Amino acid sequence: MSFIKGSLKYPQVTQVVLAIIFIAGVYALLTMPRREDPKITIRQGLVLAYFPGANSLQVEEQLTKKVENALFQFAEVRKSKTFSTSRDGVMVINVELEEWVKDPDVFWNKLTVALQLTKATTLPSNIMGPVINSDFGDTEALVLGITADTDYRQLKIYTEQLEDRIRAIRAASKIKRLGEQKQEIVISSSSETLAQYGIKFDQVIDILRSQNNIYPTGDLTVNEVQLPLYTKGYYSTEQELSEQIIGTASNGNVIKLGDAAEIQRKYEEPEEFTRLNGSAAMMLSIQMQEGNNIVDFGEQVQNEIDAFLQNMPTDVKIVKIIDQPSIVDQNVSHFIREFFIAIIAVIVIILLLLPFRIALVAAMAIPMTIAMTFAMLHAFGVELHQVSLAALIVVLGMVVDDAIVIADNYVELLDEGVPREEAAWRSASDLIIPVLTATITIIAAFLPMVILSGSVGEFIVSLPVTVTIALASSFLVAMLLTPMLCRFFIKKGLHDTRDNIETKKTSLLDRMQSIYDNTIDKAVKYPRLIILFSMLVILLGVGMYFLIPQKFFPAAERNQFVIDLWMPTGTDVNTTLREIEKLEQLIENDERVVTYASFTGKSAPRFYYNFSPEVPVSNFGQVLINTTSDKTAEELAIALDSKIASTLTKGKAEVLLMQQGSPYLAPVEIRIAGDDLSEVKTWGDSLTALLYNIPGSKDVRDNFHEDYAGLSIDLKPEASRLGFTTESIAKTIYVGFKGAPVSTIYEGSDAVSIVFRLNEENRSGISDLQNMYLPSPVTGASVPLRQIANLTPKWFTGRIVRRNGVRTLSVLSDAETGTLPSEILSGFKQRINSITMPAGITMTFGGEYENQEETFAQMIVALMISIVLILLILLFQFKNITETLLVMITIPLCLFGAFMGLVITGNNFGFTAFVGLISLSGVVVRNAIILIDYTRELRAKGESVREAAIEAGKRRLRPIFLTAMAAAIGVLPMILSGSPMWSPLASVLAVGVIWSMVMSLLTIPVLYTIFVKDKPLN
Repeated sequence: MSFIKGSLKYPQVTQVVLAIIFIAGVYALLTMPRREDPKITIRQGLVLAYFPGANSLQVEEQLTKKVENALFQFAEVRKSKTFSTSRDGVMVINVELEEWVKDPDVFWNKLTVALQLTKATTLPSNIMGPVINSDFGDTEALVLGITADTDYRQLKIYTEQLEDRIRAIRAASKIKRLGEQKQEIVISSSSETLAQYGIKFDQVIDILRSQNNIYPTGDLTVNEVQLPLYTKGYYSTEQELSEQIIGTASNGNVIKLGDAAEIQRKYEEPEEFTRLNGSAAMMLSIQMQEGNNIVDFGEQVQNEIDAFLQNMPTDVKIVKIIDQPSIVDQNVSHFIREFFIAIIAVIVIILLLLPFRIALVAAMAIPMTIAMTFAMLHAFGVELHQVSLAALIVVLGMVVDDAIVIADNYVELLDEGVPREEAAWRSASDLIIPVLTATITIIAAFLPMVILSGSVGEFIVSLPVTVTIALASSFLVAMLLTPMLCRFFIKKGLHDTRDNIETKKTSLLDRMQSIYDNTIDKAVKYPRLIILFSMLVILLGVGMYFLIPQKFFPAAERNQFVIDLWMPTGTDVNTTLREIEKLEQLIENDERVVTYASFTGKSAPRFYYNFSPEVPVSNFGQVLINTTSDKTAEELAIALDSKIASTLTKGKAEVLLMQQGSPYLAPVEIRIAGDDLSEVKTWGDSLTALLYNIPGSKDVRDNFHEDYAGLSIDLKPEASRLGFTTESIAKTIYVGFKGAPVSTIYEGSDAVSIVFRLNEENRSGISDLQNMYLPSPVTGASVPLRQIANLTPKWFTGRIVRRNGVRTLSVLSDAETGTLPSEILSGFKQRINSITMPAGITMTFGGEYENQEETFAQMIVALMISIVLILLILLFQFKNITETLLVMITIPLCLFGAFMGLVITGNNFGFTAFVGLISLSGVVVRNAIILIDYTRELRAKGESVREAAIEAGKRRLRPIFLTAMAAAIGVLPMILSGSPMWSPLASVLAVGVIWSMVMSLLTIPVLYTIFVKDKPLN
């Protein structure tokens, strides 16, 4: 080819261009953005609304259904994945968008307008919301815990000062404060006292609000000068509040607020707590702007922390609870270390198996190819993360293949007596078509994976892109650099007659060549036996698929895990905190624990792409634990799992490792859907008991949670005669027991709420509620609640979950250590087969099973596309179906080796193993292409089919063996790392490509002699 001759004719031009590319690659490696996982478009969001005073059934009927009707009008909403939760006074809808939605923000804007219209036209008037939380998927780069030996007020000042410093960093995005406890001024009294003074709740509230507001007063013009007028009525102290006149006694004396109520400054009754290493703390969650290097961002934040602490008291401590920059740095460094180990391993195996000069030429192609790959990845905007780096490790053994084949052909030409100058350009130009075909074939195997949609598709898409770029780079390097290196370094062939044959040592390849020569000579004599053996191998490979345990995605390799605590529905936050403290005591002295943070009444912010925070609720708590390593995290999680049940007196706790892949409620999920709420709950109880008895299941529960007790206030006939209404009674009770925000005192930029409610002694029990005095709207006299209403205890449904607009109860289960979710689900299906569901009740499966079914279906399509593309490429090269099918037969022949790789390494068959299988389909045909292409070349020289097939196997043993071993050795570090994510892929590739090499060298020549007609070939 002219460009190959040109590169050799003007070597300095070629060398300078390649040097520039090499420098660009090194620069790209040093400066490319780094992250732990690929960027994934978060298509989930929350729609929240509050319906004060409504029970879960009322929330469902009057609020949730109406919002769902508006929501499901949009084609972007993926109804089967969208579910709502109706609970006491709150509606939460988890909205998931269709995978074809590329810009979710556009949809959230449309939905905001639709919900505003729905609120104005169909929702009850006292609904708060609905609002959209479209930041649900934002992942925190850092979460800092700030502690000090001081009160919350001073701690808040420290936190705000640190926040101001970090906000000045250009790459910093959203910064939020967590755990802030605000002060308030509480005005408390008893209903009896107010009744004695003849003062009503609403009367006090109106006076305080009107006195503490700013209203425009206008202006005054004096001597042509306009003077603005201001009224100064703000309360600034508790004493000023105490002096406020709120009424007049019957004897004419004025009544001050301090006479009828107690005024105290205190912290608000907490709705949540945040703690760090067992102590109260405030936290800062920090996000980073997209497109920045998170490792550099972490260093910038650390510099600001160091500067901040220099001016702070020694008791101020700042701890990184979430340190994504450090995790990314460690993970990327780990992958890069594996990558360079793989490079060294491939180079070593080449040096061991080939003569030094030939091996040196092939090995020198690796750094050049990798540098070109990094330069192109940077140019295309591909970041460094676990998938792109894993792709580089996977493809490493393949990028040297082209160089090996070219160098091997150069040596063969020298053996045939071709001059070095001619052999240099012919070594590449003679093989440009088969090498290009083989390269495109491998690309065709990987590239269809770009069709995978959704979060899984976005997760894996950089793998086929990286492989494509790397293989294209390896082809260019083999065509331009390798011939030049061959001409410079290799002076003679392997079988140069000038060598003293008697003194020449027998190499490993020579011994292997001798063994293979004898084997293939015998194999062609027994073609039926070879065909039978091949068919048996294919059947064994297919059968092994059904015997290998399956797990779709493994747990993430992180040194973090969480403990979720669920208390009985309705538990107050202080009781939940006491149980959280018990969990903290289990880990506070454990040497494996680096830091731990607890969140009561809420969950930790999203610190991992697959972690979904819970909506704040008083009966929920979470402990986030950072350990010394990912292995100790798993060990500690298993140890705590067995201790927690005996530690807690109330509630249930689950130990959860971070999961990769698509999110789910639990690994095992059985959904029961129907309109009849009682029947759905009954079947849910039955299936919960059934699942509980399946071996390996643990933490079996349902997402309706338990029912809770409440008091129904039923008005007596006397109430209406006195002018009482449901609304007036509810408002008065709410003010008395919950407290009404009256107004606000501003102390600088800090707002301190003024709250009016009954004192502690008068709101501690049911009797206090019964004895609460309410002023009659008709007579003005105050009467106790017991005279106008009956208090009736009732049970209410804890939560009502609707999926796709239908009531759906999910029975959830985790898996014991050593048990796979697929095994639990299989056992459940066997027991449920004998049960007939009634009309109106349907059962489906979610969890890992649903995710696997959806993604595997797409991956099978990707595999089929790969096979079709490979078939078409081979047809264009060979121009006949027989030789094409002979190449294609290597794909099913490799199945046995692929699955044997999983068995040998003890890995499960999951997502990455399937990716390895798709990849293998392109890699293994390369061997057959090399064999058949050389067979055709020999036939064109006049040899018979039989002679050509046997000779091609013997002659191509060396390059096939070297390329197969390079591919296998390249992924060996990934296997040895034991990564549950990437070790299955590497195992499938390594053992599969070696097994395929053996089968190709054995079966392809034999099958060729049987099925290809012996006629002259041009």
